[in-house]
Amino acid sequence: MPFHQLRFTDIFASDPYKDLETFADATLRTEDGTKFEVHRILLAHRSIYFKALFCGDFGDGLDILLKGMDSKTLENVLIYLYTGNIQLDSENAVDVLIASDYFMIDPLMKESRSFVLKEMTPSNCIYLFLTTWRIEKLGILDYCHRFIIVHFEEVVTGSDEVGALPLEAVTRFLKEKCLNISSERTVWNAIVKWVTYDYPERLKFVPELLKYISVEDANEMLVKEIVSHYVVRENPFCSDLILSTSQAHSGNVRDFQQMLKSESFMLESRVPTNLHLITHYYVSCAGCSINVYFTCDGKIDFWRKIANIAICPDYLVQLGHHIYMFDSWTNRSLIFDLLESKCIPMVPISKSRCRYCVVSVKGCIYVIGGSVEALESIEDIERFDPAKGKWEQVSSMVPMFLCEAVAMNGHIYAIGDIGGEPNPIMMVQVYDPSSDTWSFVSAPRSFRHEFTTIAFHGRLYIIGGETIDCVLRSTEVYDPVKDVWMPLPDLPVSYVIPKAIVLKDVLIVYEENLVYRGSGGGTPPVYWDSENRVWRVIQESSPLRKIHLFQFCTITDPKVVKDIVQQNRRQDNEWIKSSIHSVSSSSNDSVLATLNEIVEEMKEKEDVVPSLQDRLHEELKRRVSLTNTKRIHSVAYVTPLSSTEEVQFWLSSKGFAA
Repeated sequence: MPFHQLRFTDIFASDPYKDLETFADATLRTEDGTKFEVHRILLAHRSIYFKALFCGDFGDGLDILLKGMDSKTLENVLIYLYTGNIQLDSENAVDVLIASDYFMIDPLMKESRSFVLKEMTPSNCIYLFLTTWRIEKLGILDYCHRFIIVHFEEVVTGSDEVGALPLEAVTRFLKEKCLNISSERTVWNAIVKWVTYDYPERLKFVPELLKYISVEDANEMLVKEIVSHYVVRENPFCSDLILSTSQAHSGNVRDFQQMLKSESFMLESRVPTNLHLITHYYVSCAGCSINVYFTCDGKIDFWRKIANIAICPDYLVQLGHHIYMFDSWTNRSLIFDLLESKCIPMVPISKSRCRYCVVSVKGCIYVIGGSVEALESIEDIERFDPAKGKWEQVSSMVPMFLCEAVAMNGHIYAIGDIGGEPNPIMMVQVYDPSSDTWSFVSAPRSFRHEFTTIAFHGRLYIIGGETIDCVLRSTEVYDPVKDVWMPLPDLPVSYVIPKAIVLKDVLIVYEENLVYRGSGGGTPPVYWDSENRVWRVIQESSPLRKIHLFQFCTITDPKVVKDIVQQNRRQDNEWIKSSIHSVSSSSNDSVLATLNEIVEEMKEKEDVVPSLQDRLHEELKRRVSLTNTKRIHSVAYVTPLSSTEEVQFWLSSKGFAA
């Protein structure tokens, strides 16, 4: 069935606007001669822009010419204002986005922005980037930039639109250490495409652009190609480089490489500082599966699937080129090879147990606590040394009921209780791997069990838990230097089995009860706003509400990261938007949709919402100009002001102080 495109006149053929077309009291015109009969009260009610236009002191303009606005886009906007609906597609979405900004229609701007971002591809991302580069208020520049960084290989090889980018934008891309390319040749190809797009005018920029080539990653063949290419060889601005041409042809390119390196902005390999391995518990009609992903770099917005695994790990430990995965609930474990992207059997723990704690310190893995089927606690502590490939027993702590164990500052902190009911006592023991000894430190102020503990910024956080008769929201923090526990604000919600993680330097707490694994439960995750010392609920629209379905392992070892990146950047790899990242939100929304937004919110102070009068004043200063003509009906010409002088002149004529 063919798709029917609604026309503006169709609105008045049915309810609620049937037969009301005759009550139109203003006319909007476009430069192609199209006109629309509109109702001022309705447009003024639904658009700040039209309220200023029709209700402000701008003359009695009833016949208004909108310069720079095509009739189809204006029709789509009017249909939205009258009906609340918009039919977006790849042809009109960008124009509608621009128009929604122009007419100050925030809901339409949000909807069209979301559509544009979801439909972004390597073939249209440059156009979108250029659009938002000119109109920064659209709020998608950072996302467009990020999309191009991740898909740079496809963007450069797929079209010549790279040449349309301004120099500032080109250098912004080329200086990225996270640029997702198979080799440095892609950077060189991008430079050639950009220079030849406006040849020979851009020859003068070649010396600067060459500084963005990573000499560390450029092989001898590429260096020879660069120095012999006509944009360098025949370039009067590259005279110093031309002197090395003869040496390059003779096979000696060291002088040329040294020259590039001496002026290069990319002195090290083009490699991110970290990246993430993520496991995702995925539920579908066919059942559930656990997928494994690599992120492109230290962000979590794009990933690629690398494997399926047979366990649902609650602990991920990275040592060298392997991830050690543990499912402490079912007492299963495996080793995941980061370079081969495959699972390897792991030597089982000597003493079978479940619900144990896994801690990594100084290159070894420790399994502490846990119980057998009869719920008898296990006191044996085992250590796995990857170099030996086996488990061995280490010194035991003073017997206690262990709740949590975490690593901090090269030591293991074990927290539990002794004494039993009705007067249990909290206890904290610290293990020193160097001496294989345990010692005691101060215990938390309040008794609890079934809590979660995590090390964050050199301190130990104990969060939630329960007592004999209630679930706790209280939290405490331990300072190892002062050996003191201090109270923190209560959680805004309570958790049956709380779990805490640190992701991108943000402390997040969520519900880990297995009953909620498929549904998500009803308790939202929260994060710690350390600047304002308050726990904040992650909003319902954020993908982080499903964080209980994910496990994260951040890889920071430079050698390991470099080796993985070389695998990641193969041309046949497909990068997709991750399930824990949203493209529907903007930097202007109050909704927290990504970790980046959480981080930014914690950095910013509380925003002051401008009044309607202030917003109108600023917007009119920016672009509205009304000029009366001598026609029978006053015609208002609406067009952007092109200079500061024009703005000041217009404001003066309207009694404003510029």
